[in-house]
Amino acid sequence: MNWLTLTLASVIISSFANILQKVLMRNNKSDPTSYATMFHIVIGIFFTAIAFLTGFTLPPFNQNLIFFIIAAILWGLGTVFLFNALKVLESSEVTILSSFRSIVTIAVSVLFLGDLFNLQKIIGTVAVLSSAIVVSNMKRGLKFNKGVFFSLGMAVSYGLAVFFDALILKTYQEPLSYLAVGNILIAIFLLLLRPKTFKEMGMLTNSAFLKKIIPLGVFSTVQATSYYYALASGPSSQIAAINQSGVIFTVLFAYIFLKERDLVSRKVVAAAMVLVGISLLR
Repeated sequence: MNWLTLTLASVIISSFANILQKVLMRNNKSDPTSYATMFHIVIGIFFTAIAFLTGFTLPPFNQNLIFFIIAAILWGLGTVFLFNALKVLESSEVTILSSFRSIVTIAVSVLFLGDLFNLQKIIGTVAVLSSAIVVSNMKRGLKFNKGVFFSLGMAVSYGLAVFFDALILKTYQEPLSYLAVGNILIAIFLLLLRPKTFKEMGMLTNSAFLKKIIPLGVFSTVQATSYYYALASGPSSQIAAINQSGVIFTVLFAYIFLKERDLVSRKVVAAAMVLVGISLLR
């Protein structure tokens, strides 16, 4: 497949994965940290299998071990924040708010790598920030509830994690091998963060739970693989721009499959603001 087909597949699959994440967290008794741990264990297994089939390369831990550890912690915390947010907010709202991670990544790159931040990027930042006001607690006016703060925590964690991923992949240019190692490290961190998860493994491996977590793992694995292979053969700027259409797809899929139909027009406006804002940030 060419890079455009791979990118479009990544966008659509990612949007379906967002819906599956919401379905996974609908149970009021679900623990976000335990679920986040199982999520990374599952996709870690999938990526490890793919990496060994395509040619696994051991990472140079002696060069940037601290970056691997920091990235694992940030991705782990981000997933915990994400699952906490999905217990409170609708999938479409969380997806829109998650776009803040692009701003975080750009801000860190400007501070530490000297990247350019011009008027165009300022306008893009304002557009993305404004989208939060549009979607925050829409039923009761402007009020930033804990779901919004969980979403922003996720955006900050993921945004910083992407920065460290970029640093690592400058010397370790094996994305599939990195995804395998990275997800295993994330799972280890989350198990250390909440050792109680060990005792819950029986519950987390029952058929009812696996029927939800395995499809989510498959979607997430295929999405990331498609995205990285698209980057390997296509123009990164165009891929990044097309990738932002996932916000619109998630709002649409949430409307169709999850019946998230409260104030749809405002969600569409916020999604469009994110789409335009991130295009300018690129």
